[in-house]
Amino acid sequence: MSIIKLAAGFFAASLFLIGCNRDQTQRTGTNELYPNDAAIAENEGDEYWAKDNLDLQRVGNLLERSESPEQFERYLNEPDGIDNLDLNGDGYADYISVQEYDDQRDPNSHGLSLFSRFGPNLIQEIATILLHRDEPRYPGARFLINGNEQLYGDNNYYETNWLDRSIPLVSTLFGNHDRYSSPYYYDNYPTWYTPYDIIETPVYRTRVEQLYPQPAFVYTTTVPVYFEKIKIKSPNNGLHLGQIYAKLVKPTKEQAEFLKSNPGRKIGKLDQRDDKPGRDNPPRSDRGDERGNPAKADRGAERGNPDKPEVGKPEHQNVKPAKADNPGKVQNQGGGNPNKGGGDGKGQGGGGGKGKKP
Repeated sequence: MSIIKLAAGFFAASLFLIGCNRDQTQRTGTNELYPNDAAIAENEGDEYWAKDNLDLQRVGNLLERSESPEQFERYLNEPDGIDNLDLNGDGYADYISVQEYDDQRDPNSHGLSLFSRFGPNLIQEIATILLHRDEPRYPGARFLINGNEQLYGDNNYYETNWLDRSIPLVSTLFGNHDRYSSPYYYDNYPTWYTPYDIIETPVYRTRVEQLYPQPAFVYTTTVPVYFEKIKIKSPNNGLHLGQIYAKLVKPTKEQAEFLKSNPGRKIGKLDQRDDKPGRDNPPRSDRGDERGNPAKADRGAERGNPDKPEVGKPEHQNVKPAKADNPGKVQNQGGGNPNKGGGDGKGQGGGGGKGKKP
């Protein structure tokens, strides 16, 4: 009898320990990882991932400093800064354009679209930034950054609540002003901008962490409830390039096939190539003076540093959207040759290589 009792006790203790271990395993499995950690294994080596070369969380720090969409665009494109994104594989950081959007049906919401353009109809949206006020009396707004699903995957969000803060950019966007639409794109840059080489991803990560050790935004995989009320939609929603050399988390079929047929483009080894495009003759940055350049009067004097007082604050009131026949205008792409970005009405231009000029 004592043997039976002893065996029963041992069995009960074993069940208890198994239950504890299972509970501990379940709790550990629910710990939320930093967004980049999920792909650490596949990112080993020197493959170049788009999502790891524009830190959206730290883009929030630039929003906090900006007084207008133009100034925000300038901060995005500062050399040795936040942008290390190279989609067309030419070894230079892509110029990131900004377009403001809103909707009269939703006066409490405004948005900014971040995208790279390699020609009139060759556009890849990178991320959107939504600003929302619960009511007009608040001085600030709630912010939500959403990375494009092709580059960053599904449910990649960064948010912060600045409702009670007086943020200059919020005052501009919610004030009486002309909406800003960047006239700049590949090989048509503002005079203050000079194309610069990208660096290896680990070096880039170290750089942005040193520049912005305390990110202003927090990561979340769930859209906040209050953003479900927003009715505005990015004018560049659905626009993407068919030819991208960087690795994508959720590529379209066209993008995946292109990358598969163009292997071996390893960022960080570009400097060893003698035929690196633009090395001796980089894309011009002296075009577009009449297109709304915020620093025209100080051409080239203080390139890449909008904080210096000699440059002056960009005046968004003077920047007008490009005319219909201007290649700098963001248009809705419909029909036409898919190799020229017409695609199926979503701007799915298969001719990303058109923007790769020597």
